[in-house]
Amino acid sequence: MIKEQYNQLPRPTFRWMKVNHLELPKVEAQEAPQPFQPLERHEGPVAVCFYNGDGAFPLKAFTGANDTSLAEVREKQNTGCRIDAPAGSKSSVWLTYELSEQMPQIIGQLGIKAEAGSQLDVYINFEGGAAAGSVNFLTYVEAAANAHVKISKIQLHDETVRHIEHRYAHAAQNGTVEYVNAEMGSKETVLYYQTDLMEEKGKFKSQAMYLGNDHQVFDFSYWVPQQGVKTETDIVTTGSLMEQSRKYFRGTIDFLRGGKQAVGSESDTCLLLSPGAHSISIPLLLCKEDDVVGNHASSAGQIDKDKLFYLMSRGFSEAGAQLIIVESNIRPVIDNLGDTEQENKVLQAVREKMQSCHKKGDCHDKCTKRFPHID
Repeated sequence: MIKEQYNQLPRPTFRWMKVNHLELPKVEAQEAPQPFQPLERHEGPVAVCFYNGDGAFPLKAFTGANDTSLAEVREKQNTGCRIDAPAGSKSSVWLTYELSEQMPQIIGQLGIKAEAGSQLDVYINFEGGAAAGSVNFLTYVEAAANAHVKISKIQLHDETVRHIEHRYAHAAQNGTVEYVNAEMGSKETVLYYQTDLMEEKGKFKSQAMYLGNDHQVFDFSYWVPQQGVKTETDIVTTGSLMEQSRKYFRGTIDFLRGGKQAVGSESDTCLLLSPGAHSISIPLLLCKEDDVVGNHASSAGQIDKDKLFYLMSRGFSEAGAQLIIVESNIRPVIDNLGDTEQENKVLQAVREKMQSCHKKGDCHDKCTKRFPHID
């Protein structure tokens, strides 16, 4: 079986640890996909246009999740969208990308440019599925001086889909790029972020949640070069894994020379709800400047038995107690999506997934082995 490498660490560590990249089976080339246009609506003076061909974004040395998939999304895309927010404006855009048997492949580009002083909220839904379905998506963001771009994304594909996303962003002086992600679906989810903070007081914020079951794979990779004075980075990833699912986190905050008084923080938290679930976390700080503050944290473990026993002693079933604990862990991210419809869809998906796991008996078997007194 031929395998491809995704999300290579910018500064690889020991090969024997097998954490420098993700390996997935190579997917055979498909026929050119049909043209596709997502459902769209918007509010405010924002300009939204769809195009064919490559948007020719200035990606510089950006390599994305890997060279092959990035080249595909630049050369063979079947949907392109450009969003432009005028200076000083406040706007919102909603986009829905849905897979189906008639549209099993989406190779898309999304270009976002927010002029000085603007505020732009973009809500993206990825839904549906198809046998051997795939999404390969490039997002390019420019936030000008004092602009704020927030992208809220939910991903609810069927678990037959491979979802790959490349995200490149640049924040100018006092500009902010913010992502909020709810990753629930797909068989394999591969996300690669690069956000350049090269100008004074540029900010990057990212919050992501996930809930895995069966043999799902989630791979989050971040690289944030900080060279501007007083730049800020805040990365939070949190979620839970059931059955044989896996999650990888590779966060690299790179303090470059000249980025004095820069601040960077990254944290990754994972609840392991089944013995076969697996979490790997690599929060990495690189530093060439001494006047900076960097924080990183990572944790993975089972549900606290005292919390579980306390909730069950108050009348909750085992399934209900687990759901409360899992939901309390990811709810801050869901609440920050900023769109009621998105929030409700994700919460419903979380509850259905947890219920499905308990029906299979996986979570129940694990808990009764650990806590026989609460069976």
